[in-house]
Amino acid sequence: MAKVRILVDTCVIIEAFRINCWKALCNHFDVETVQCCVDECAAGDPLAPNRICVPAAELIKGLSKVHNVDALMLATLAIEREDLPAIDEGELHIMAWLHANPSEAVLTSISTADKAAIRATHVLQLVDNVYSLQELGKSAGVGHRQLQGLKHHFTEDWLSTLRTQLKMKIL
Repeated sequence: MAKVRILVDTCVIIEAFRINCWKALCNHFDVETVQCCVDECAAGDPLAPNRICVPAAELIKGLSKVHNVDALMLATLAIEREDLPAIDEGELHIMAWLHANPSEAVLTSISTADKAAIRATHVLQLVDNVYSLQELGKSAGVGHRQLQGLKHHFTEDWLSTLRTQLKMKIL
């Protein structure tokens, strides 16, 4: 049986490493991302307080695919979807890949905890494909105690509320 594809952003990757569920996610799902998110995970000051270490080898080993996003994809997204909210570079690259690959996008589950990125998935009509890290963790068999350690914006409650607000045009 084929694994479900999950396209994750930098925030989800870092949080998955923080609560130690990355391996479980990668064993249960085909976890994918874009090159920009891989680069973002490696960036930053390794001595900064509260920085979560994401070992590059472990990150790459767990990913089933890393998508490259080129300037044409980014430009096409900017021209064709000028209604997108301002989002961080990693999420922008994810949205550009989704926009450039519509037949794959509708079959891809997305995980992000970035409010603007979720708004962007709503604009691209993919918000129902967005899953919280909490839901993914449950599906992957991550323990309840580990999932209790998630920051609030990685929970199903937070995502469900945001999704409802978007659909009701409150946001």
